[in-house]
Amino acid sequence: MPPLPEGLLIELVTPLTPTGSLDQDGLAHLLNRVEPAAAAVVAGSPGVGEALELPRSVRLELFASLVSDLPPKLPLFFGITGATPEETLGLVEDLEGEVKTESGERPVYWLDLPLWWHSNRGLPQAYQNLCRSLKHPLVLMNHPHLIRGKTKPFKHVNLRTAIFKKLSGLPGIVAIIYRGEIRRFLHYYAARAARPDFMLYEADERRFLARPGARGLVSAGAQLFPVIWQHLTKACLFPEESNGPGGHRSQIWEWSNLLLRLYELYQLYPAPLLKLGLFHQGVLNSPTIWPATPSFPGHLGDRFLELLINLEDSKTYNYL
Repeated sequence: MPPLPEGLLIELVTPLTPTGSLDQDGLAHLLNRVEPAAAAVVAGSPGVGEALELPRSVRLELFASLVSDLPPKLPLFFGITGATPEETLGLVEDLEGEVKTESGERPVYWLDLPLWWHSNRGLPQAYQNLCRSLKHPLVLMNHPHLIRGKTKPFKHVNLRTAIFKKLSGLPGIVAIIYRGEIRRFLHYYAARAARPDFMLYEADERRFLARPGARGLVSAGAQLFPVIWQHLTKACLFPEESNGPGGHRSQIWEWSNLLLRLYELYQLYPAPLLKLGLFHQGVLNSPTIWPATPSFPGHLGDRFLELLINLEDSKTYNYL
């Protein structure tokens, strides 16, 4: 496998038709929009991608479409999390049947939310068993908000640092997408010191812009404004390139403020609000979410669209 991607990883919603099937046309439009700005695509994920709610058939169809339609060299992170270890393994075995096996194989990384199907206790051994069956590297997610939403959450909603240290030592696990407190992020960073190639991706867009501490950002909001987020990510990772003439520091500052106002809203209901925004922009044919996905109060949708339209009408947006 090539080195793990750095920079902007764009996390996608799953486009659905009003009847609940995969919207192939909407997916094609979404991919065309994000491809030029993305260092990698994250899809079929818990939360934003509604993977924990979607039926197995839709997840398999989504993956097959992505493998078929994405540029061959663009890395793909795809969610495999099931309700049980057996369900997770069964899904990934079906998914791996869709991946080409020739030497020019697409970079594919399986994305898993460990605490959805297993507690911290015994997790390293569980992953040793799982990794023996995988043909592609594994990327973990730490997402305390999703774990708190479980019907019966485990005692800990974060991967414990001692457990993460053991997991980061397994050769089949190559990265983690992190949501949570900055203090734990720093503990994770120190815990994987013996393996400098292990990647920590930031998934809190607000924190990344304020204090970039990772080599990559996983952004769901970048679906709405991929080029702007590409500029912002580059400016955060390589600030020296934004200091001279042509660095457009004033635009970068204004973009950050406007996009973070949007983030404060869509982080509450990411899949439905982002779909609403993409539908407004003409990217998706429908803002349909899966019935089990929590929707937003009407006033929040109105406020979100108001901010979105204000940004689209701003001089900053037209600058591009």
